[in-house]
Amino acid sequence: MWVNCICYLLALSNLGVAVPFSSKLHKKTALAIIDVQNDFITGSLANPRAPVILPKIYQLLDNHEWPFIVASQDWHPPGHVSFFSSHPGKVSGDTVNDSFVDTPTKIETQTLYADHCLPETWGAEIERGIQTRLHSLEGYRAPVNYIKKAQDHRVDSYSAFADNQYHRFTTLHSELGLHGIETLVMTGLLTNACVHGTSIDGIKLGYEVILIADATETTSAEDKAAAIEELEGWGVQVLNLTDWEAARSMPSKLRGIEL
Repeated sequence: MWVNCICYLLALSNLGVAVPFSSKLHKKTALAIIDVQNDFITGSLANPRAPVILPKIYQLLDNHEWPFIVASQDWHPPGHVSFFSSHPGKVSGDTVNDSFVDTPTKIETQTLYADHCLPETWGAEIERGIQTRLHSLEGYRAPVNYIKKAQDHRVDSYSAFADNQYHRFTTLHSELGLHGIETLVMTGLLTNACVHGTSIDGIKLGYEVILIADATETTSAEDKAAAIEELEGWGVQVLNLTDWEAARSMPSKLRGIEL
């Protein structure tokens, strides 16, 4: 009986028919693509360092199989607290002190930026190469969960799990639980902002977090290095894509953990 089953699966494989297991499938592991949106690449917050990460993310989507993918997006309403245009006399890079929504006596410092990622605008859209790949995967090879964050004009949200004040949480943690996810492979923009916040919240919530260093960027090499050092202090594993793929290809007994 077992011989017949094995022969049947081999025959299907030779015919190019999908079989229910794959060496490219990362069990209990989700790919997280954080805020790879047009405004952060060539839009209102254009960053010349950002495009270099796109081929790495394409590779993770093209050459690997995931039981779950999350793609987050800033989704700011007009007048959002992070826009300098919402604060007369302020310019990009300035900061303001804002009260917590739930605790008015508690204060946080908010950095200000140009208006960005307004709903239903080109700037808020996910970069075309990534979005095309996600569309091709949805409902066929992997469930894709889009997290639209920072929708409350009163509070910013770096993390895909919650806003900066932990006033409101997204559905991400519950979705990961429903899909049995234990490990997050992190990519996206910016290393010292939304990738940073999502990674730390992932650690706090008990996930193993792996940052693909060459699939994330920020505005300077110094800021990226400082963010990575801090994330490593939180317990985030940091690897370049080539090293992570090489570790994945090793027998599990040799690599010791399931990446």
